[in-house]
Order: sequence, then C-alpha cells, then structure tokens
Amino acid sequence: MYVKDHIPYWGILMQFLKGALISFLTLTLQSCSSGDDANSGGEPGSVTGIVKDGDGNVYPGARITLVKGNETSIRSTGVDGKFLIKGKSNGTHDLTLDLPLSTKAVSSASVTVQISENNESKVDFVIQPQPVKAHLNFGSVQILEEILDENGNTPIASNEPLYAANIFDQPLGLLTAIKAPDDHHVTLSEFKMAKGELNVHCEGDSAIINVALEGMIPNGTYTFWLAYLNKTRKVSETIDFMNDFVNQTNPPIGASNGTENIAVADAGGNINVVLEHTSCILTDEVALVIPILYHINGKTFGGGHVPDPEEMVHMLAYFQ
Repeated sequence: MYVKDHIPYWGILMQFLKGALISFLTLTLQSCSSGDDANSGGEPGSVTGIVKDGDGNVYPGARITLVKGNETSIRSTGVDGKFLIKGKSNGTHDLTLDLPLSTKAVSSASVTVQISENNESKVDFVIQPQPVKAHLNFGSVQILEEILDENGNTPIASNEPLYAANIFDQPLGLLTAIKAPDDHHVTLSEFKMAKGELNVHCEGDSAIINVALEGMIPNGTYTFWLAYLNKTRKVSETIDFMNDFVNQTNPPIGASNGTENIAVADAGGNINVVLEHTSCILTDEVALVIPILYHINGKTFGGGHVPDPEEMVHMLAYFQ
C-alpha cells in the first residue's frame, strides 16, 4: 500500500542498505591505510649490508639468504663485501649469512630484520677467520697410502726410512726414497715432527694465507695448492679423487703458473711465510683442502702436473 508524498517501504530499505555499504567500505579503507606496512601491499623494501672481519677486511662471494615463510631470496656479496636484497613482500624476515670457510660469526650469522615499504634496512655481519691446523699426511689422515716403507707397507718403527709411492703416474706404486736436501734418507720420526697451522683472511678480491709450520724437512722446498671439494670431509674421512674434487688439476696458491706458491724451510725446519691468492678462497666452494707438497729433489714444476716421483704430500690443512 502506498501513501502519497512518502517514500515506500522498499525505498527506505534500499537507502538503509546503501548507507551501510558505504560505511563498511569507508571503515575498511581506513583500516588498511592505518595498518602496518607489512600488510599494506605497497612496494617491498630491501636490506643492505656488508660482510667483513674485525679488521675491516671485506669478503666477496659470501652468500646471504632472506626468508619469510615460503619466500626466499639469495644474493652473494660483491668484491666490496656488500650485498643488497629486495624483499618479495614487507614484514618480518630471517636474514642468514653462510659463513665463509673456517670462520665464525662475532655476533650472529642469523638475524631478524623488518622489511617495510620503500625502506632500506641495514645489517652488517662481522666474522673472524679461525686458524686451521695442518695435519700430517699419515695414519688416519693419509691420502691414498702414499707414505710407505721400502717394502710398500705402512711404516711403524720410528727409524724406518720413508718412500713415496706413485699414485697417479705409471708405474703405479713405484717407490721413491724421500731424501732431504743434504741427501740423508728421511725417517718416520723426522717426518712426524711436522706441525703448525694456516690462517686465511680475505681482502676484497684477494686472500692472504699466513703459514706457520715447524718440524718440516730442513731446507726443504714446499709448494701449496688449492684442492676444492664439492662436499665437506672430516680429517679422517677418505677423499674420492674421482668424484669429490671440483677441479681435476688443483690450482696453485698465487699465480696460475705456480711461481708464487713456493716456500723453503729454514735450517731448523721452520716455514713462516705469507702467500696471496687473487680470489677469496674461503667462499669459492663447499670445502677446501690445502695440500703442502715436499719436492724430493728441490725442483718445482709450475702450475701443471707435478711428477709423482718428485714429490709427496707432507701436510694437509682442511678448511670446512
């Protein structure tokens, strides 16, 4: 029933519903605009920073991961040690540094960071290189049973003269007497005197290797090499030469022609040298072993193949 000059009932209802809808939309928009940037849907922010040690040396090639739920972004530091990662959304994220080989975090390698709209958060990671013990290439550490007695067996007696077996070159198993520069035959007790450590830090696009060894063969000639691994290996674990190494021919520390990886022990068997390499060797691969080769006749052979009868591995340093 209609009443003249009055709005019918259904018209009143429609006006009421229309007003309620407008109020709801207004409140919703106000709520969104006043909420946290994490839920605003605006342009995601980013996080930047640097990876360095306590002395200010920067580490290129270090991997940084930014995670929020199932969102993951990964970047590596540049030659200046800096990184920049843009978030896929705003809100609270976990930022994690994959520590370079044989380093520890001074504070933490994983932090919580807030990513907000059009904002750049800053997080620096400070690390500390750790000294790495040089292990004798003998016993449980020995690679491919290279150090033997005159009968091709593992030496036991301390006064036994040592031989190095061919493990790569024909004839395989050929035994070469391990002689010192003064031509005396090195015994097991002399061989086992070797000890010391290596300490590595990066300086942008170079690595500095501090070598401190003692008990080496007096006046002996040694070289240092980069044996990168595609998996971590404990000191006592066997290394599979066919599958575990990244390179078939391990590069020398320093120049690729092998002219910068040489050190000569003093008359007391001490080696204290600083070697340099043109990349940060702590961030290149999953793991690294630095073999320390003794050159039986004092000759070195550059960056290529070293003939089996001319050398043996005296020490091994594991960077994991």
